[in-house]
Amino acid sequence: MDHRLLVGSTWTCRELDLLTALGTLERAGFAEVEVWAEGFHLDPRVKPAVDSLVTWLDARSLAVRSVHLPFDAILPGGSADDRAQEWQRLCTETLDLAQTLGASLAVAHPVLFTDGADQGDRVLDRLVDSVQAIGEHAQARGIQLALENMHTLRGPTLQSVRELRTALGRLTCPAGICLDIGHAVFNGYTGDGLIAEIAGAGELLINTHIHDSDGVGRDPHLVPGDGLVDWPATFDAFHAAGYQGRHVLEIRGGSDPYATLLRARERLLS
Repeated sequence: MDHRLLVGSTWTCRELDLLTALGTLERAGFAEVEVWAEGFHLDPRVKPAVDSLVTWLDARSLAVRSVHLPFDAILPGGSADDRAQEWQRLCTETLDLAQTLGASLAVAHPVLFTDGADQGDRVLDRLVDSVQAIGEHAQARGIQLALENMHTLRGPTLQSVRELRTALGRLTCPAGICLDIGHAVFNGYTGDGLIAEIAGAGELLINTHIHDSDGVGRDPHLVPGDGLVDWPATFDAFHAAGYQGRHVLEIRGGSDPYATLLRARERLLS
């Protein structure tokens, strides 16, 4: 892989403050990063010091390419409609921060907020309405929106490329797919099934999250090569699908994220 296509994620350095996380990614050799905004780093709920962050970035060649929008702990106990509205508000606020940092892409988990009284397609309708508003806000700020295939560890969500395509097909604003390889494995797409998911994303594929997994129903965010994913076949499938964009390395950093990042880069770039 060309080193310019490999993007670091501040999620790997989740135990570090944002500036230290960015510095760690820069030292590890990354030129572009995806900034995490769920629970820490750029989450508006933790009131990030964006002005000092902009000053820090201006003095370096490191660029913020993308931001991962918030998705969890949204108005616990509130109605599904109120939680969806609050998620929309948090995402739009994060997009404003992303624009300030120069990001060109934002990744959203397709959260399905539900009430016991929901009937028919109301759950999906609620998601589409929120994503439409988030997507319009992103478009106005020059940011592409990508919906990510997710697992169910944090509640109901869209899991497959087919489900993502259904939701995206109802939008009138531009949006695409962020295909998370580890999540696909969690959802049972291994071997030829994983290759089919990549092919199914096709022309809608605008971002990826790459990390390995050791089994269906698990989400350990391993260094590629430490799990069961056939990475040469996976990257061949991306190429066959016509994808020539970036790959965001979203691995668990552990007690020494710098060393973990170096090990991952060595494997992927060799």
